[in-house]
Amino acid sequence: MNIFLKKTEDRSKPNRRDFLLQSSCASLGITSIVNTIAQMKLVGAAAAQNAGNDYKALVCVFLNGGCDSNNILIPSGGSSGARADYSSGRGVLSIPDAQFDFTPVANNGYFNGSAVTTNAVSTRITASNGTSSGSQFDPAARGNYTRNEFSLHPGAYPLKTLFDTGDLAFFANIGTLVGTQQITRANFNTLPASTKPPQLFSHSDQQVQWQSSLPDKPFTQGWGGRIADIVAGMNSGDLGVSVSVAGANSFQIGGREQPYFMNTSGAVTSLSGFSGGTPSHPYGSALRASSQNPDYTNPASVIGNKYNPLATRGALTGNDPLTGTNYQNTSAGWRLRALEQILAASHNSLFEESYVSVPQSARNTEGLIGAALAETTGVNSIDQHWVNWFPAGFGQTDLSNQLKIVARMIAGRNVLSNKRQIFFVQIGGWDTHVSQIPNPTAPNQGYYSLINNLSRSIKAFSDAMKAQGMWDNVMLFTASDFNRTFTPNKSDATGGSDHAWGGTSIVAGGAVKGGQILGTFPDLTVNGGIDCTGNRGRWIPTTAVDQKAALIGKWFGLTDTQISQVFPNLTRFMPDLSNSTLVNRNLDFINFA
Repeated sequence: MNIFLKKTEDRSKPNRRDFLLQSSCASLGITSIVNTIAQMKLVGAAAAQNAGNDYKALVCVFLNGGCDSNNILIPSGGSSGARADYSSGRGVLSIPDAQFDFTPVANNGYFNGSAVTTNAVSTRITASNGTSSGSQFDPAARGNYTRNEFSLHPGAYPLKTLFDTGDLAFFANIGTLVGTQQITRANFNTLPASTKPPQLFSHSDQQVQWQSSLPDKPFTQGWGGRIADIVAGMNSGDLGVSVSVAGANSFQIGGREQPYFMNTSGAVTSLSGFSGGTPSHPYGSALRASSQNPDYTNPASVIGNKYNPLATRGALTGNDPLTGTNYQNTSAGWRLRALEQILAASHNSLFEESYVSVPQSARNTEGLIGAALAETTGVNSIDQHWVNWFPAGFGQTDLSNQLKIVARMIAGRNVLSNKRQIFFVQIGGWDTHVSQIPNPTAPNQGYYSLINNLSRSIKAFSDAMKAQGMWDNVMLFTASDFNRTFTPNKSDATGGSDHAWGGTSIVAGGAVKGGQILGTFPDLTVNGGIDCTGNRGRWIPTTAVDQKAALIGKWFGLTDTQISQVFPNLTRFMPDLSNSTLVNRNLDFINFA
């Protein structure tokens, strides 16, 4: 049951319900909730938002454990400087150039638009922003370092298809930065600790910093939560802006807006014994109009998709004593009516009044989620995209099911009555200290399995959005704790990689100017170049998390002033978000039109 978010009519100012919610949290001893709800920053901006008819959704895919992105975007070709450095530095973790052109094994076929095939494919890519004499993403000190010769990991073939169609781009060497002083290999060990992200190679600390974009401040809110606080005024439904299909996270914690938690089946905990009906709905056997939600304030009249649990029954019609109510004359209907009338009762005690708001909120939100998901129940057009990319013998995964439920929520957006949604999904297993590549061509082993799962899940989601005509309204992006060391920790098949810093991340959507490699590809010189210290290949980021996140926020509808509030460190890395600045920094990746 979610204790968060029965949305109020006016989110721009404090009100009685919010006071009660905070009071009940304090009484129950949930100090972390008090800490987040008490943050009132940016609330006033919500009322000023343009409540237009546009819908937009952000989908954060978090790669929990620290993804070794050195093997996502890989220099290829036999003679480029970057490829030579890759081959010599990666050791047992390297992917031979010949493996980028391959014939998938029988249980690893790819959907070609009409059927799953095992025809020969290639993961070699050519970025549209590269040139024959040099590339925008080449390190300035290395000249024509990459020669625009890249390949993706063999398991990432679905991402290659999105890259080639202009739907996906890669950020090279992005990571957490404080930005008060430029960090180099020469000054890394002598700079004050305040100039570097604290606890740089710690999982928990770096996860929080990626999700907050404020490494130099104690955590209070995530950048997704700060955006949600601002855009909440654009929504009119009972469901909040933020929805997590992967449990608690820092990214969606706001000052006012908190995430609603659900799983790949719907609500995390739901009332049982009321299901049934057509289409299937959690309250289909108890309610006449299962898409309606209770209004516990006992209004004289109800509007929209509401009903009054305390409404007087109408004249008896036949053998139905519940005529005139929204409850069916079934055992489920009678039980739900009794429960909701208890929830609608008034209490003299502030504690009791605030306590009962918890199940009220949970019931309302669960019903709303059920109604939204019911829009896609039995509709093969949603599930079929995942069947295409997870054929028999491969099996759908937790991540694929998380993204499928997001797709279903977007398909049911009209029921939710929201213009802005922020979703969080997650895939673990990236902490690959050992046996990272037990078999570099086995689709269901080690790192290959992780990349294969991630790539297929994103492609299925993209296909579903395009089929709904919603791809232009969605932006998906990845984040992770950090990259991993370029050099392996062993020289045999049990070798893996350790905690590092700057790495590659993904952004995809209809508004993305895809087919690009953004930022600056790292100089892969181990024990030199931008290897921050030692000889493990821990790259100093050349692009800050703030830069990517701020542009995503701008696409989501934030003004320049609001962007500066959400990302106060942004000007440490770039003067503004003008087109000339973005082109100069090789960060022009969104079509804002």
